[in-house]
Amino acid sequence: MKPSRWYRRGPGSPYRKLQSLRFLVTRDRQAVRGFVSRRDLLDSALDRWRLVRRFIHVTNHVRGYHTLGEMLRVTAAILERRRRGCLTVVEAGAGFGGSTAKLSLAVAAAGGRLVVFDSFRGIPPNDEVHESLDGRRVVFRAGAFAGRLAVVRRAVERFGAPEVCEFHKGWFEDTVSGFCDPVDVALVDVDLLSSTRTCVAALYPRLRPDGVLFSQDGHLKAVVELFADAGYWASLGVEPPVIEGLGRDKFLRLEPPQKRDLT
Repeated sequence: MKPSRWYRRGPGSPYRKLQSLRFLVTRDRQAVRGFVSRRDLLDSALDRWRLVRRFIHVTNHVRGYHTLGEMLRVTAAILERRRRGCLTVVEAGAGFGGSTAKLSLAVAAAGGRLVVFDSFRGIPPNDEVHESLDGRRVVFRAGAFAGRLAVVRRAVERFGAPEVCEFHKGWFEDTVSGFCDPVDVALVDVDLLSSTRTCVAALYPRLRPDGVLFSQDGHLKAVVELFADAGYWASLGVEPPVIEGLGRDKFLRLEPPQKRDLT
């Protein structure tokens, strides 16, 4: 006997939609209110609310690993830079395409392009064992979060703006490391310390003077230690950045780099 759809909890289920409504009026209420009130982001409050509604629609139908508030912070950073020529937003780590679909909507509204890097076959083989900020053991098994490229494309085509997207398939050391364009906004959600090291080393020095990089892996002590290591930033030729939320939050905001003074 098939279980009733009312008991399912996956994408598209009534449970998922009820959870979205619950978070809208609790956890994410302040973030949504702040976003909708930002007159500098889109022409009208109605346009800003419509974008929020589309984000919630994506959440209801595509598995994701972020909160609405987190995506609105990235979206605000993108829209603050709208109408800029050659606006470039980079996502490293697409999962099943939920964040990609949302970012594509924001990038389309801002008149830019979204460059997406992912293996599209999950996390690579690794021997990393992590501890979260609350003391829990965390292991990322090979193949986890394997959203195939076709799956991510379908999510963006159904819920987002595919016309602004370009996809780069492969391990980060083979793809993002060779990316040479200036970056306005970057979102890095790659789980492994090795992948974080690779993506940040490739993207952070390429930020424009008013660019910003977000990381969704700030809950891992190893990532916190990496970002707190002045030697790591020195190896990239920049001063240690101001990092909002470091050692406290899962979602981190890294301010743009300042070149090292070698005198």
